Amino acid sequence: MNQQVLAVDVDLRGAAIFRTAKTIRELESNRGFEFLGKAVTNSYGYYEVNFSTRDFRKNEIALADVIVFALDLKNNIIARSKLATENDYKGNSILHWDILLTGSHIRGVTEYTRLMQIIKPFMDENKMQLFELAGSQDQTTFLATETRQNQRRVAIIVSADKMRNDNKKSEFSTELLYGIGRQNIGLTTASLASRSANELLKAIHTSVSQNIISAQDQDLLDTFIEQLGSFMMQGAEKIPETANLFKAAAFTTSDSSMQKTFAKMYLQFKGAPEDFWPSLSKQKGFTTDIVSSLQLTNQLSTITSRHLPLIEELQKNRKIKDPSELLEIPPDEWMSIIKKVGYPDSAVGETEKDKTFNYINVMQGLLVAAYPTKKISLMIAQNQIAIKDAAVKQGISEFFRAAKDFDIANSKLSSFDNIIQQVAEKNHESVLQHLQVLQRVYQLSSTPEIMSALIGNGFTSAYQIARMPRNSFVTQQAKKLGGADVAISVYNRAQFQLMRAQQILFKIRDTQDKTIPCKIVSASQQQAVIDTINNSI
Repeated sequence: MNQQVLAVDVDLRGAAIFRTAKTIRELESNRGFEFLGKAVTNSYGYYEVNFSTRDFRKNEIALADVIVFALDLKNNIIARSKLATENDYKGNSILHWDILLTGSHIRGVTEYTRLMQIIKPFMDENKMQLFELAGSQDQTTFLATETRQNQRRVAIIVSADKMRNDNKKSEFSTELLYGIGRQNIGLTTASLASRSANELLKAIHTSVSQNIISAQDQDLLDTFIEQLGSFMMQGAEKIPETANLFKAAAFTTSDSSMQKTFAKMYLQFKGAPEDFWPSLSKQKGFTTDIVSSLQLTNQLSTITSRHLPLIEELQKNRKIKDPSELLEIPPDEWMSIIKKVGYPDSAVGETEKDKTFNYINVMQGLLVAAYPTKKISLMIAQNQIAIKDAAVKQGISEFFRAAKDFDIANSKLSSFDNIIQQVAEKNHESVLQHLQVLQRVYQLSSTPEIMSALIGNGFTSAYQIARMPRNSFVTQQAKKLGGADVAISVYNRAQFQLMRAQQILFKIRDTQDKTIPCKIVSASQQQAVIDTINNSI
């Protein structure tokens, strides 16, 4: 259908209504527009309006600020372009200034049809098909340039035709794939496999509403989406980006349908990570044990940098049930494991030995950060943290075994005093004091080794370090802690902890000061401050 359009120049007065005006009469009444010219689109939807400086010289200092309106037979405005300003000009022209008509009865030829009508004769002349260009950006660019078409749209239609050709049995529609691609969804197996059926349908419907592709029968669409989803999941089992996901799921279940269900949900899940596993547990066959095993695989994947041979060795051969168990593997055994299964391509180092060592260190760093309490308990059991009194050491080890919820980074020891009483009995005070030292020194240490060195050198608190002159501490402890930078970091942490403790002390003093009138700080406010302080200590 041929569509009438009107180009106008907008001045300051017209800027108030150019987005909302509904009729030509409104434009005339506003007196903020100069009419530059009318045109009628051709059968492909293209239009051209010519004007000169004398058409807009009243309102403009330089070039015209142009907007183009689409009009119905009664001069009502049914659609409008963006406002073109000086930056939108190419020389003296404004090119590809589109107007989107949303009514299906007036849209005319679709973008896909227009594009194919222009590029297909060129391809036929060269005795080639679109999918043959998929591997060559230069050829795709050449096609777009020679046919004077948008390069991105040509690239999308080439990708769409390649996907159609790759699965001839399903007879995928290049037009539908083009519609999906035009909504910024990559036409690759990895990209499409990560999209749900609803997302793909929404993309198609959006492209239909924008007259990019033609309207489609819903039954045909449902069949297309089902076949596309099945094809993408089959392809996802083979491509490098996602193949390991299926292989890792096989460590838990040999049922291929369950592997595909897991992979599909994992790739297409869009919610919060913690909501994924409850959603998975609702699927048929996904028992608590299976979900827990898949969670373990996912955790090991993160720790090992997605190194599948190592995940298999740890989960299947060594029967690891929790990532924290990896902390119990001694360094020599780690070296043997990596020698057996190798390291991932991401491992850094100049030699194989360097890469192995660095890879193990990266994993150990992740484990220590995730499970600091267990790491410290193991170090005590292995005499890597000096505790001279055997009975106290035994009491601390018993406490770590009994207090499953204790977190050395965040927990308050006062909340676990009953457990300390039970495991330490007559050594309660000594065990509590040593636990307090461990917790205080942990706050000053970036690694367990530094914590061990500080305790071994007799440091028990931030105050003890911060009261020393900075240069004296660094000079004395740099070699013992692993360098001057490490010693400076410890000293800075101690200073921070001391200032924090002093601030809390000042709050306690102010809160307990009975000379402050209750009208300034009421009893309930005092108690609220005390509760906050208790939760901070």
